[in-house]
Amino acid sequence: MTITLQLSRVVSPADRRNFLSFPYRLYQRDPLWVPRLWPEQQDWLTRRQGFFDHGDGEWFLARRGGDVVGTIGVAIDHRENGLLGRRWGVFGFLECIENRHVFDALTGRAQDWLRDRGMTHMAGPQSFGGSDYPGFLVGRHDIPSALFEGHTPPYYLAFAEQAGWKKLSDSLAYRATRSLVEGRPRELPPKILHVADRVARNPRYGIRRAELAQFEREFQAVLRIYNRSLATLPSFAPVAEDEFRRFVRELMPVLREELVLFALVDGKEVGFSVALPNLAEAFKACGGLRWPWQTPMLWLAVRRIKGVSYKILALDPDFWGLGLDALMFARMIEACLRGGFEWMDMSLTGEDNPQTNKLATRLGAEEYKRYRTFLVEL
Repeated sequence: MTITLQLSRVVSPADRRNFLSFPYRLYQRDPLWVPRLWPEQQDWLTRRQGFFDHGDGEWFLARRGGDVVGTIGVAIDHRENGLLGRRWGVFGFLECIENRHVFDALTGRAQDWLRDRGMTHMAGPQSFGGSDYPGFLVGRHDIPSALFEGHTPPYYLAFAEQAGWKKLSDSLAYRATRSLVEGRPRELPPKILHVADRVARNPRYGIRRAELAQFEREFQAVLRIYNRSLATLPSFAPVAEDEFRRFVRELMPVLREELVLFALVDGKEVGFSVALPNLAEAFKACGGLRWPWQTPMLWLAVRRIKGVSYKILALDPDFWGLGLDALMFARMIEACLRGGFEWMDMSLTGEDNPQTNKLATRLGAEEYKRYRTFLVEL
């Protein structure tokens, strides 16, 4: 007897528990899977995330014979669509058993939801912001993912390709071990050191650490530089201040002043660089805070983190070509060495990023993760 697949909206607290519990069952035998924080995902499912100030979304469960066999979320960012003059939606929070029919049913339901609201394309996966666990993993399933990176089984990518989806973009993550730059940072590639030393001797240029006690001043500088630096990308929409503020506030407990650097020209901030302890190690150790009693496990694991995740190096385009990126990069490497970290993740960056990829490869870092997002015409 054939058991019918049923799709339903996530509405009740029981639905939300089933939605969030499914990945724990799906990945129970996968030692590389890192759970996302349960409270953070609860905020998404109850629409308490800042995204919903300017966006809509819905979530669906796939059941077969009463058992959950898949999940998906679908959303529309009205603000971004307005800025870019398009009608796109996104899908994310996709998890399913190894069954093409289930995959097609879930993604087909997301497409129907978007068509009903006048959208022309569906992009993803991303859950739901552009930097929220984007893409299906392409190769390298032998190393755990770092902070804000996803982990997907190989059949997700295969199903998307079999469905004829078109590649939208790839995001890359690089990995460097302490042995690459052990001892003195003089072991960095000579070209980077030469440029960094030359820039450091110019009295007009400088690097300073963040002062987290001066939050508003530092936040405004980061917001300005971030929007300026990414404005060169064809599909970039300036980040909303209120949403970006909430995101930074959430990171405050784990930010370290020595790992947040500003590049200066004549005393004005024109670039910034941020690294974070690789909290993915702690999320895994505490089971994603699925249960309240796991909170002490999280804070114990935070003190034992071995890796650092270098998340962004942003520079105002008016100051490209001066070597300030090399100076920020060299100073960040020095700070991470002083912090005692054993390895560094550098992520995520677009495959066409003109600065970060060049710096990472010159350091000798390996590309250890690649994530592919797709664009589906509706």
